[in-house]
Amino acid sequence: MGKQTYLVSVITPDRIGLTRDIAQAVVDLRGYISDMRQTIVSGFFSLIFVTEHEEEVGDALRGKLEALLPEGAVLAVMAHPEQVRQAVPRVGRRYVATASGEDKPGIMLAIASFMAGHGINIEDWSTIFDEAHVTHLAYVTFRERPEDFKAVQAAFRETMAKKGFSAQLCHEAIFRATGEVAPIKSIIQE
Repeated sequence: MGKQTYLVSVITPDRIGLTRDIAQAVVDLRGYISDMRQTIVSGFFSLIFVTEHEEEVGDALRGKLEALLPEGAVLAVMAHPEQVRQAVPRVGRRYVATASGEDKPGIMLAIASFMAGHGINIEDWSTIFDEAHVTHLAYVTFRERPEDFKAVQAAFRETMAKKGFSAQLCHEAIFRATGEVAPIKSIIQE
């Protein structure tokens, strides 16, 4: 029958040990978590992951997860065919987009609209709040290589400046070299 793959999503009030308990449920079914993203948003635990098994365990996995989650939790367990993984092809390496300024309505829409309008896929996005100030940080990839990347960078800065935000779009290696405490040589050689 071959490998069975599932895409699982969990949203529930946060508590210590949730990630461990979910991982244990997967291991109990002889599964392997091959990809995942977990975060806390306004006190809610959010986890999405891909799990691989040697046999069909969808109903058993759902049952184990439902048993450890409180009433009202949101749970989705979907068969995840391999061909879905590359629904949006990645061209080249990832880039980092940041936008920082006074929090106000419409900023998320402005960033998302810019990205969609330039054929840029948002792979990961988070916000960091410091009172009325917010910083948006996103890992993005291009659907096609831009003919003039500097023009896309300038357009992003200009679009966000009109909203009162400072912004940048740079290659992931440049972001890491200027934002991480690590030997530059080790970052560049990756």
